Amino acid sequence: MRYLILLAGMGKRMGREQARTPKCLIDVGGEPLIARLLRQIRSADPRADIHVVLGYRADAIRPWVQGCRVVVNPFFDITGITASLWFARAAFDEALTVIHGDVVLSDDLAADVVAAAATSFVAFDSSVLDPAEINIAVAAGRVVRFGVNFAPYAGAYTGLLRLSAPAARLFADTIDRRIVRGFNEPRTYYFFAMRALIDDPRIELAPFDFAGRRWKEIDRVDDIGVARQVVDHAQREAVDVE
Repeated sequence: MRYLILLAGMGKRMGREQARTPKCLIDVGGEPLIARLLRQIRSADPRADIHVVLGYRADAIRPWVQGCRVVVNPFFDITGITASLWFARAAFDEALTVIHGDVVLSDDLAADVVAAAATSFVAFDSSVLDPAEINIAVAAGRVVRFGVNFAPYAGAYTGLLRLSAPAARLFADTIDRRIVRGFNEPRTYYFFAMRALIDDPRIELAPFDFAGRRWKEIDRVDDIGVARQVVDHAQREAVDVE
């Protein structure tokens, strides 16, 4: 399986002091977040083909992504995640799993993500019901809506999705057409690409529910402590099982 990890962002919601450290280098459970994620992927998938998109403080992150194919978004300071995906569009020539680089997963959840049977899925958490989040809607076992400001919804998007080869090509082509046409808003998200997948009858996006599992996405400074608690709790559970 190919994996694309998005690490270019500046983490502006973290505040000026914390933002000096890229979110992916925050220590979680005794290791930088990116080192943890790479360890988890390679443990579950020894032949993993891992691509990363760097931008903000790329030189500080490079030593931690040895063995990965590196793509750089040189305009990380004036663009958003859609631009990072566009710079990495060559990675979408086969099936892949896209992971936001600020997502913390327990080891068992990471292994389950890698081993998931669905060829295309969107990870969400049905226990997080917040209208301010990016949410998904589910019907008849498939994702039928992805975005903000709608109801009813099934839960919050967790920043992780898998795309089959056809879905990956459509996703990349949709982003490419939007970028190439020009007049792009600098901070756009990839809602429009997800809508293209949902609207295509040939592609079925399965929901992957993280409810009840140990995970956290680090958006703000307060999330760091929660993420560390997630990891500490999971480590204690593993020791108790042993």
